[in-house]
Amino acid sequence: MIRNIYESKNYKMLALVPIALLLISLFFIPRIPLDSTLKGGIAVQLQISNTSYSLQGLTSQIDSKIPGAQASLSSAPGGISVTMATNTSLANAQQQLLDIYGTEANYSAASVSIAAVQNQMRNQTNATLQSELATAQGNQTKALSQLNAQTGALLAGLKPLLNGQTFQYNATDAQQMVSVSQSAYTGATKNYEIHIIGILQSIIPFTSYSYQEVTPTLGAYFLGEIQGILIASFIIVAIAVFIIFKTPIPSLSVVFGAGNDILIALGAMGLFGIPLGVAAIGGLLMLVGYSIDTDMLAAIRIIKRGEGTPSERAFNSMKTGMTMTFAAIISFAILLVVSYITFIPTYFEISSVVLFGLIADLATTWLGNTTMVLWWKQRKELRR
Repeated sequence: MIRNIYESKNYKMLALVPIALLLISLFFIPRIPLDSTLKGGIAVQLQISNTSYSLQGLTSQIDSKIPGAQASLSSAPGGISVTMATNTSLANAQQQLLDIYGTEANYSAASVSIAAVQNQMRNQTNATLQSELATAQGNQTKALSQLNAQTGALLAGLKPLLNGQTFQYNATDAQQMVSVSQSAYTGATKNYEIHIIGILQSIIPFTSYSYQEVTPTLGAYFLGEIQGILIASFIIVAIAVFIIFKTPIPSLSVVFGAGNDILIALGAMGLFGIPLGVAAIGGLLMLVGYSIDTDMLAAIRIIKRGEGTPSERAFNSMKTGMTMTFAAIISFAILLVVSYITFIPTYFEISSVVLFGLIADLATTWLGNTTMVLWWKQRKELRR
């Protein structure tokens, strides 16, 4: 029969294990690389049959054939992951396209103002309305001129990537200029993808590939939004848990458990060089839910149940919770293997992150969280 670890006189020392794992993780977290979905850039996953390539040699070849690539290669499930910097012309064009959208919005606003003033002038004409009309017409002309200049600059910047394709537009038609700019950017992006894939095929023969490009602006936006989502999730969890227990210690222990699992998972990502991207963030959010589940299981049984002693209830909840966790570990381990064999990078990232977190949860929940709640419960009973 397995001995109840919570009946030991020094059971509180068990909490040192998750704390030690946390401290170690904090050392590796700064080493986590960001993938192209967060820092911007081009990520190409190549499925290859020959895995005997020298990554350093391949990196040099790619950098020599693609100016400014700053290539970074790593082993990926079933092949090689290639990360490159965003093409400067495309990055500039993406920002120019955003500016064009803003200018077109100003043009539309000026056009609406002109129509509104002209409608009023059908009934009456005065100096105020004439001044408003002149101002709106001036804004419209200015926006149209600016739109023409921006469209011309975008087309000029993308010219090397358009493969001789030319675009004609009417400098007095705002909608046409926006449409031409969008078409040019889309065509240049596709041409650059074909160019990149062709070069990679000549260097690293592959059977299939996935190509993803994120501009630095969009990557920074994703990163900011994700940070906000994680912070909001913890705040909501903390409020919900406090409503349930109405006391700080159990509530803090549950939140500590979820936070510790995520930090340890992030530390493992830094240790093994797993990039942090949108897919990995999805895994971390899944981990928050699972960690809260096991932490709540232990806390509710210890605090709200009445059978046996608190240490016996803690031990029984550990047996139930560990069964749940091991079942989840097996499931995600299978997903990890399958995604590696079938070359599905997104599933590989999610399963690896959740797997690290589930292993961390074994220590955090049953050596840290449960120990804190049990200590609080026993002290509370001694005061009675």
